[in-house]
Amino acid sequence: MKKIIDRTFHYIESLCKILLIVQIISVTIVVIGRQVFGRTPVWGEELTLFSMVWASLLGATVLLKNDGHIAVTALDRYLPDKAIKALDLLSYLFLGFYAVIMVIYGIKLVELTGLNMMPALKIKSSWLYGAMPVMAVAMLVILSEKIYLLLKGKDYKL
Repeated sequence: MKKIIDRTFHYIESLCKILLIVQIISVTIVVIGRQVFGRTPVWGEELTLFSMVWASLLGATVLLKNDGHIAVTALDRYLPDKAIKALDLLSYLFLGFYAVIMVIYGIKLVELTGLNMMPALKIKSSWLYGAMPVMAVAMLVILSEKIYLLLKGKDYKL
């Protein structure tokens, strides 16, 4: 199971890199179009928004997997290992609760925006907002693995 999760998140990380490159190219085209030609392509800002939202939310899951988020660890030196693990478990449970809320309301948002179109890209707005439930499900997968490893007493800092 760990190999499947690791491979999936490797692909997610690669997708984030591609989306960042798309965003950079799109912004460059918009800026050059505005400054040099006095016109911007109609799709430029929507494509930038789309790639930014997806890269940001998927990138957050990669950070969670790699423990890259900001954390307050100043007291960890003074606390026993059991207390640190209990606090980590509590943190994971709160994040899991947050992710469940994001899945529920993210799906509702996708359904709500299913009829709206992004005019320049000619795709449904739900593709933009679909990043939220996808990110939340990915978070739940990571948190499940971290909680399982923590409770088994294995190294849960992936």
